[in-house]
Amino acid sequence: MRVAHTSLLRRLLAIGTTIGFACSLSACGRNESQLHIDVYAASSLTKAMTSITSAFEGTEPKIHVVLNFAGSATLVEQIKQGAPADVIVFADDKQMNDLIENGNVDKDTVTNIATNTLTLVVEKGNPLSIKNISDLASPQIRTVLCDVAQPCGKYAAQVLERANVAVQPRSWEANVSGVTQKVASGEADAGIVYVTDALANTATLDSVSIEKVINISNNYPIAALKKISTTAREAAQKFIEFVMGDGQKILKNNGFAKP
Repeated sequence: MRVAHTSLLRRLLAIGTTIGFACSLSACGRNESQLHIDVYAASSLTKAMTSITSAFEGTEPKIHVVLNFAGSATLVEQIKQGAPADVIVFADDKQMNDLIENGNVDKDTVTNIATNTLTLVVEKGNPLSIKNISDLASPQIRTVLCDVAQPCGKYAAQVLERANVAVQPRSWEANVSGVTQKVASGEADAGIVYVTDALANTATLDSVSIEKVINISNNYPIAALKKISTTAREAAQKFIEFVMGDGQKILKNNGFAKP
């Protein structure tokens, strides 16, 4: 398994070299006799998908998986510009539908692997005693959110609207990792992320639940890309089947709910 570093990929994408870089990553750290597949997944799946991939490679030693994590909207743009993805997993149906309409994915092959909900994250110890989402309206609370182009930002905006809470974020982050990092470092007091991200960062963050009546539930659709080789498609299908089988326990252990 190889994990591509998203921030570097994003910089390279901006200057038009993402494809060559991703290909070089795919060739690194693997036996040339192995098949390999590139899996592009939403940032909120980082911990779970890394564990799933390790388990998968243990059962399929002839298949090597290269992981690339980023915000779902960022992944869509990478793929549209020719990045070598074989399997994609988003945090929203919108991005998958975008690639279906663009001709990258056959809609009949799409399946949902999990669902998620949102929560607040605050500095460890909750020094400002933030009790609920309404507290984010205070100008003394420095809040960070995902960019609204990303699923985590879109859903955060929906939850805030349902709660009738107006927030002026200190920054808009490209993915949930950006939100958790800023809160954990003390650059922000609070953020809205997925429940699974709060669970993955309990050492550095505390969470404050969002009322169920205003919360959301988002899907995580998975699919193989259309224009991949026959051998890559077979390997991709094995990976997807593993995610829908043994991978479900790993997803559950990481806080995801059933699709």
